Amino acid sequence: ITVDATAAEALRARANQRLKPGQAKVSLTAVIARACAWALTQHPRLNAWLMATPQNEQIIIPAQVNLGIAVAVEEGLIVPVVRDAARKSLLQLATEINDVVERARQNRLKPEDVVEGTFTISNLGMFGVERFTAIINPPQVAILAVGSLRREVVADEQGQIHVRPVFSVTLCADHRVVDGAVGARFLADLREALEQPEVMVV
Repeated sequence: ITVDATAAEALRARANQRLKPGQAKVSLTAVIARACAWALTQHPRLNAWLMATPQNEQIIIPAQVNLGIAVAVEEGLIVPVVRDAARKSLLQLATEINDVVERARQNRLKPEDVVEGTFTISNLGMFGVERFTAIINPPQVAILAVGSLRREVVADEQGQIHVRPVFSVTLCADHRVVDGAVGARFLADLREALEQPEVMVV
């Protein structure tokens, strides 16, 4: 889907105005993570693990949302985890994301920082990639690929033309656990949360 980032960018700007001295800036990734964590609480089958045993496969739906944030490092890709993301404010999420990303780039992650993720966000927007398909990180059953922020000409409901900041997100999901309709409803809620952030608090 394509998301109008006007409201998300405004929320990010307001959050950055409330920062205390020394606090890291709130990124668009943090805003997406906040909306994604909220949307996952509405669609818990996407926030799951598919665990294989010698006899069968078992679907486990954890009680909390542990967001993996894919980080590109010299050795490849690593996915540190921000735990219990749905219960944290935007500023808390931004602080934790900045912390794990920085430690990942400095090769200072601990083993417990990269386990028990329930859903992953992979953002290649900073590399100029507009859209891509990400590979699911087992035993998770879904991953969200985020493209670059760009400006496009769009028409509103009255047919008026505007230039808006937009970005694309692509959901990849394991069809052994969820079908396309579940994924589509998740994406609809995610877009609503990003375009109308007030829905996350009502």
